[in-house]
Parts: sequence; structure tokens; C-alpha cells
Amino acid sequence: MIGAGIFLLAGVALELTGPAAVFSYLGAGIVCMITAASAAEMATGMPTSGGDYYFVSRSMGPALGAISGIGIWLSLTFAIAFYLFGMGEYMSRFLPLTPFWGAMIGGVLLTALNVFGARESGRTQLVVVMVLLGILGVFAVYGAVRLEPGNLIPFFPMGAGPILPTTALVFVSFLGFVKIAAVAEEIKEPEKNLPRALIGSVAVVTLLYVLILMVIGGMFPQDRIIEVADPLVEAARILFGPAGAVMIVFAGLLATLSSANASILSSSRINLAMARDRMVPNWLAAVHDRFMTPHRAILLTGGLALSFLLIDSLEDLAKIASSLQLYSYAALNIGCVMLRTSAPDWYRPTFRTPGSPLLQLFAAAACIAIIGVSGPFAQIAVVILIVVSLAWYFTWGRSRVEIEHGVSKLRVRIAEVGMLAFFQTPARYAVPGKGESVDQVPLRPVGAEPPRTVLVALANPAHGAHLMHVGRLLAAGTEEGGRVHGIHVVRVPMQTPLRDARRQLDQPHRKEREILQGLTAHEQLVRVEEPQDELGRARLPVERTSVDASIEPAHDIVGSLVNETSRRGADLLLMGWERGLSIGRIYQSPVKGLMREAPADLAVLKDRGMGRIRSILVPWGGGIHARLGLEFAARIGRASGARLTVLRLVRKGVDAEREEKSLARSVEPILGSYENVDFAVVASDDVSSGMMGYIESRSDDLDLVVIGASRESRIRRVLFGSIPDLMADRAPCSVLMVHRYMPPHWSLGIADRFKRLRERMGATTSPEEEDR
Repeated sequence: MIGAGIFLLAGVALELTGPAAVFSYLGAGIVCMITAASAAEMATGMPTSGGDYYFVSRSMGPALGAISGIGIWLSLTFAIAFYLFGMGEYMSRFLPLTPFWGAMIGGVLLTALNVFGARESGRTQLVVVMVLLGILGVFAVYGAVRLEPGNLIPFFPMGAGPILPTTALVFVSFLGFVKIAAVAEEIKEPEKNLPRALIGSVAVVTLLYVLILMVIGGMFPQDRIIEVADPLVEAARILFGPAGAVMIVFAGLLATLSSANASILSSSRINLAMARDRMVPNWLAAVHDRFMTPHRAILLTGGLALSFLLIDSLEDLAKIASSLQLYSYAALNIGCVMLRTSAPDWYRPTFRTPGSPLLQLFAAAACIAIIGVSGPFAQIAVVILIVVSLAWYFTWGRSRVEIEHGVSKLRVRIAEVGMLAFFQTPARYAVPGKGESVDQVPLRPVGAEPPRTVLVALANPAHGAHLMHVGRLLAAGTEEGGRVHGIHVVRVPMQTPLRDARRQLDQPHRKEREILQGLTAHEQLVRVEEPQDELGRARLPVERTSVDASIEPAHDIVGSLVNETSRRGADLLLMGWERGLSIGRIYQSPVKGLMREAPADLAVLKDRGMGRIRSILVPWGGGIHARLGLEFAARIGRASGARLTVLRLVRKGVDAEREEKSLARSVEPILGSYENVDFAVVASDDVSSGMMGYIESRSDDLDLVVIGASRESRIRRVLFGSIPDLMADRAPCSVLMVHRYMPPHWSLGIADRFKRLRERMGATTSPEEEDR
């Protein structure tokens, strides 16, 4: 949440107030931190897209919600124009363009990119924030030891009077933090992560802004700063030379570009939330069939922002955007108090704002006070907003909008206990699924006998029959059937809330039927070749395994699959890998993220064509992942009648017969009554070459290799480890790579760590460290 305002307004603030401008930033930061806490409480109680508008309309009623919704949309639109204005200034330093035309071109391009659904990934956003933090952090820290303290005296050259009006000017630098609450329904563990993200982001940028302002103020005499065109750039030039000035200009361009793009994205969500309530015409919420973006809302916002560039005053744009936002923040704080007091049945926040209601009332009063000193231009904009919004509501929305809000219950509460209702301790609500002790380890199915719940991620539903079939074999137990759910995740742009994307997906039921029909056709084809008299009993649990499928939209593939795994209680996540295992493709794959975050075992199938499975190879190293691989091989073999070969690589000179007997004893508890198994002990100085040599020698009869992840250093481990990755990439048959889920608990994995220690000391028969 590093806004472009610090790049564009720091010099103006110092010119108006002197070094005391730090109190303007501190005051704005304090108000925003209180507002962030209120937004966090309301977002955990109503986790849905819509942000400020949704919170105010549900707490204070649709009339005030209309003012807030239109106000926040216009505030973001004016803010977009403000950011484009600054972007044009920075572009003119690199390109032969005037600032106005730079802003116009940038605005048109950003609007087009948002219409076409260009996806800014979480990783890209993180990189942008880290780059800005790095550049500004180095500037602030180094500048703090180089500034001239004498330049900061007097600290109040104009007195305390200009501090509050300057706060109205720089408040635009803090816009954006409530955008996080607008995606509360998509955030993992919102009861913890939302307050941290909202309050923490405001606290960090407030501290950074104050440091930057002190450095700039300490670099120039107070009578000269008015003559400096861009004090931040010139201060960087003094500290770091021409390269420092270029870096600040680059950071400013990056900040204005990122802020403008984020504001366009957020404004479209406000329009969609209002359209869902029928507060605005539904045509504004139309989602493009191809791009899956609310193109009409984006075009309206982008066009209006470009027209605001005609105001041609950075300060006026900043004050209008700030004042409109301040009204919304005041309403949000009051709405939080009203909802907490009325306590409707549908409001169950898992985070409570401290200091309520006094802190919220203070923040609301401060917002109104700042608007009161923001100047006539901004004040007129607020008055016009209120009049036009109420007129729109009473002429259009009143007869159409039917939403449940807390005003009626608030009246009842006040009638019962009077004003004391605002000061009573609110109820605390438990977080769903958080009743267990933090030290409790979730139970996972262990062994080849119990049924499992398998979530199958289908990147391409048209080619997912093999994957669904394998999922069904893995889910079935020895006596009971399991559950398999196939899910095709469709990535949609951040501009489109998931609720609207679900409605827009083209004929989802038809696609779900295609997935299930493909599975049925594949299983019928395989079953023609199976001797039913031998496998009939073994296949009964497979037949009893339930199978269904769904299509789900998502902004983040990894996050969606993690959430679906938890929501459906899946203990195994099965995926396919259709491409080669190059470093670039692995880097773009969600597998690494799922291995870290998914609360389930993970299996990835490299499918090279699977008909009936007759022969399965399982390399064995004795570790936790190898045990899971053997469990899976036994499940598949039991249902398909396949012959299972357990391969053990040993150092040269090891007694092969003795090792085979030891191997049989080791795997007996896992295989249980499964007898269709052979053991192969192969001597080799190198695990990879020995394993590949054995696989190639059996290339004519092997149908599937099941291999566990290897426990290697992070440098060597690319996907599942160097050995499994090599097998999957080069084996002539299909390969199933598996990874056992390990909950974060100190007691787990001790035996595995001890095993690896023994291998390093040469106390085992393994040719090198392994865990297959």
C-alpha cells in the first residue's frame, strides 16, 4: 500500500506547513489505522466483495450506502486522475511527451488492459511493493544520517494552523488499504490475516512517509524548498548522485502506475456490488463473455478519470479524492459502531476493534473535521455527492433495493437499554474450524486399506478421464468406497469478484457432465480387458466410490485449490502434468505452492497413455514419501490386478539375498494381504542411473512408476526432488510422483530425519542419500 502521493505531494506539504507536515501524515495515519481496524471487524463479519459500500449499506441502510458507494467510486476515479497526472509528469522525463499527453496515453492503456483482463499476479504485486520499499527505505535510512538538523528549525514556521488543511491534501497518500477488505471472501484465515494486513500496512507506510518527509525537510533550507521543482528527486540526487535521481523517478513511475491500476480494479468491484443490490442499472455490471471482466464499469471509470485530467491541478485532484474518501471513512467507522451495537444474526465478526466506540467516533469526527478545512472546491464536491446520491437513491434505488441492514435492530436495542447499548461488551464468536488445540496433529489415512477423499485438479477437463480414473483407484479402500471430486479451476481477472464470475461461467453443468462422461467412457474401455472373475471382488470398493465434478472460478489457482481441499475434507490432491519438466515450466506450475500449503497428500501424474495397468514399479528408500508411494501402488494394483515390483537400490558388495528379505519384512505392514508383488535388489553406485537403467530394461512391460518425493536440499530439489523429477521426465511409461503431507509439528518426521542422518554416515545399504 505504498501510494503515489508521497512522490507527488511531499514537497507541496513541506511548502505549505514546513517540517510540521509530519504531523499531517501522522494524523492521517492514525485516522486510517482506526478505520482499518473497523474495516477488519466488518470484513470478518461480512466477508464479501464490495468494500466500503457493502459495509455502510448493511450497517446504516441503503440511503447512506448509496452516498458511500457513489462517493468511494468517485473518490477512486479522482484518485486515478491524480495518479495519471503524476505518471504523466514522470513519463515526460523519459519520453518526448507533455505530462498531459503522457497521462492520457497511460490512462487509455491501463483502461484497455483492465478490460482485456491482464492479470497482475500476487507475485508481481509483491515484487512492486518490495522494489518500492527497497528504494524508499534506502533513501530514508541513508538520508536520516545525512540531513542537516538546522534545516528543520523552526519546526512550525507557519504555526500549527496549516497542519489540518495539509492533512486534507496528503490523505490521498493513504488510499487503498480498505481495498484489502473488498476481497475478504478470498483471504485465507481472515480473522488473523485481515487485521494484520489492514492495520499493519497503514502503520508501515505512515512510518515510512514520516521518515521520508524528515529527510527531504532536512536536505533543503526552508526558504529554498519552494524553489525546488521535485524535492524528493533532488534530495536523492544530493544523496546518491544522478543514479539516485533516476531510481526515484523510476520508483515514482512504478508507484503511480501501480496505484492507478489498483484503483481501476477496485472501482469495478464497487460498481458490481452496487449492481448486485440493484442500486445502479444491471447493465453496468455486465461481465464480458470472453475476457471475464466488468468491461462497462471499467470503461465508464476510465473515461471519467480521463475527463478529470482537464482540471489540471494536482492539489485539487488530491483534495477532492481525499474528501470523498474521508466521508466514506467516517461512515464506515460509525457503521461499525452501529453494527456492533445492533448485533444482527447475520453479523458474526471474528475480530473485534479495540477501544470501541470511542476510537471509532474520534476517527469519524476527525474525518469530518478534515473535510471542513479541505477548501471550498473539495467541500462543494462532497455536497454535490450527497445531494446527487440521495436524489439517485430516491428516484431509482428506493423502489428496487431490498437489503437487510442493522438500523431497525439498533432502534430496538436503544429502546431497551438506552445509550448504554453502545458501551456493552459485544459477543465473541468462534472461528470455524479453530476449536482444536494448536498442538493437535490432523489425522491422515495411513496404509493401503482405508478409503480416501480425493480432490482431482483438472487443468484440461477434456483430457481428465485418466486422472479421474486414477483418483478413483486411489480413493477406494479394501472394503469401502471413497470419494472423488474433480474440479476445473478457471482463472478470472482480479477485476471480477468470484460471485459474479460463477454466474458468468459458460454452461458449467454441461462441462461437469463432460468430465464425468469422459471418466465413464474410459473406465468402460479399460474394463473390457479385465478378467471380471478375478477382479470383481477387488473392484467392488472402486464401484462404490462416489464421483462428482465442478467448475470453480479463482483469482489465485493455488489459493483456490488449497481452500477447496480444506472445504471438501480431501486428504489427497491429485494433479496431472502434461508438459516437460523444464525449470521454466516448473516455476510457473502451482505444484510447489500446493506442496507447501495444501493440508493433504499430493500426487502428480505424468501420463504417457494409460490403458489397463498390468505392471507397477515402486522404488523404495524407506522414507515417509516412499511409504505413501507403496500405499498408492498397492491400491492401484489391488483394483487393476497389476503385478507390483518393489525396487531397492544398494551399494555394490551388499548381500542381495539378505537385502531382499529385509525389504520384504519392511514393506509387509504396508502391503498387508496384497501378495501380487516381486522384489528387485539392484547394485549401483548412483541412484539415478541405477533406477533409470532398471526402468529402461523393463520398458516393454512397465505401465506405471510410483515414486515418492526425495528429501534433498532446496538447491537440488526442483519439484519433487532431482530423482523423481528425472524419472518423470525420462521414463518411457507413466509416472506418479507423491508427497506425504506433514503438519507443522515438532514430533513429526523425527524417524525420517534419523534415517537421513544414518545415510549420511554410511550406516545403510543405500548408494547415496535418498527418500524414494
